[in-house]
Amino acid sequence: MKTKAVLALVLVGALWSVAPAQLAEPGKEFDKTGQAGMTFLKIGPLARAAGMGDAYTSLSVGASGAFYNPAGLGFLDGKFEVLLGRVNWMADIAISSASVGVPLRIGKAGRVAVVGLSIVSMDYGDIYGTVIDRSATAQFRDVGKLEPTESALGLTLAKQFTDKFSLGITAKYVTQSLPWYATGGRDRSPDPVSQDAKAGVLAFDGGTLYRTGFGSSVISMSIRNFARSQVYENDRLLLPMTFSIGLAADVLDLAPGLQRAGHRLMVSGDGFHPPDHPEKFALGGEYSFRELVFLRGGYSFNHDVRTVSLGTGLRYSYAGFRGAFDYAYTNFGTSLGSVNYFTFTFGMD
Repeated sequence: MKTKAVLALVLVGALWSVAPAQLAEPGKEFDKTGQAGMTFLKIGPLARAAGMGDAYTSLSVGASGAFYNPAGLGFLDGKFEVLLGRVNWMADIAISSASVGVPLRIGKAGRVAVVGLSIVSMDYGDIYGTVIDRSATAQFRDVGKLEPTESALGLTLAKQFTDKFSLGITAKYVTQSLPWYATGGRDRSPDPVSQDAKAGVLAFDGGTLYRTGFGSSVISMSIRNFARSQVYENDRLLLPMTFSIGLAADVLDLAPGLQRAGHRLMVSGDGFHPPDHPEKFALGGEYSFRELVFLRGGYSFNHDVRTVSLGTGLRYSYAGFRGAFDYAYTNFGTSLGSVNYFTFTFGMD
C-alpha cells in the first residue's frame, strides 16, 4: 500500500509538471493574467484555512476537504461533520458555504468510504444597472437591480486506504449567470433589453494525502476545477484549474515534553500552479493548547495584493458532541481593504 501511495503522489506531481497547456513564444515572457473564468472558485471559503494564508492542502481533514483537498475527507472522525462558512468579501460581496461529511458503511465490511456534500454561493449585494438613453431628454437611464449568481454544488467520495494514505475525488456542477442589458448594441434596439449570460459546467477535484510516518508530517497534492472549456456568449473560457502541493508538520515533534503538556505548533507550506497567474506560495502556522484555543498566521507570496493573514479559533466537546468557531482576517492592500472569514463546525463522535 505504501508503494501505491507513492505512485499516486508521483502521478499528481507529473500532472503539475505538464501544466499549463499554453506556452510562451521562444524568447518571450508569457503573461497568463485573465485566462480563466468563474474565478470565484479560487476563493477559499473557510476561516481556518484563510488564517494560515490558505496553506491548507495537507491540513484539510474532514468536511473541509470538500473545498481544499478531497482526500482529507477520508480521514473524517466520528459519525458526521458539518461546516458552515461565511466570508465578508470586498465590495460588499458575501460568500456562503456549507459541507457535510458522513462515513459510508456497508454491512460487515464496515466503513468503506466517506461521502461529502458541499455548496458555495456568491451574493453580490445590490447592483443597479445604467444604460445609455437614446431619447432626447437624458443621456443615461436606470434600469433597476441586477442579480448575478454564481454557485458550485459538489459531491465528494474519499477513501482512507491505510492509517497513512487517503485518496478522494469531487464532482461539482458550477453555474454562473451575469445579467446585462442590450441597448443599441448587437440588436441596435433603442430600448434596453434584459438578457442573461449563463454558463454551467461539470468540474472535478482530486487529491491525495499521505502521512509519512516521520513524526506528524503530511505530504499532499490536489488538482481543483478540472473541466472542459466552455463557450460563454461569444467567448471560450477555462475554469481556474489549480494544482497544489502541500507539506505540514508539528514542529513540536522535536519537543515531546511540550506536546504532552498540550502544546502544538503546526507549520504548513503550499505551492500553487494556477492557469491565469504565475506560481504562488503560502506559509502558515497554527498554535494550539490542548486542542481548545488556536492562534493562526500566514503569509502569501507572489500574490498581486494579498499578504498577511491572521486567525483564531475555539473548540469544545461534550458527551460525544464537538463544535468549533473559527475567525480569520486577511489583508488585501489599501485599495481593496480587508476580508473577514467566519466558520462554524459541529459533529458527533
